[in-house]
Amino acid sequence: MRKARSNNNFIDKTFTIIADVILRVFPASQQEKRAFSYYLNGLSAQD
Repeated sequence: MRKARSNNNFIDKTFTIIADVILRVFPASQQEKRAFSYYLNGLSAQD
């Protein structure tokens, strides 16, 4: 669901794993999960 991206440090890697778990288990509609995924991809593009 998310694009592959390079994570440079431990905090980025940890946040990515936690966000992926939240995205899978959080009770939300498919549209809301897709919006959250786009939001995370946008955050990673700001480097």
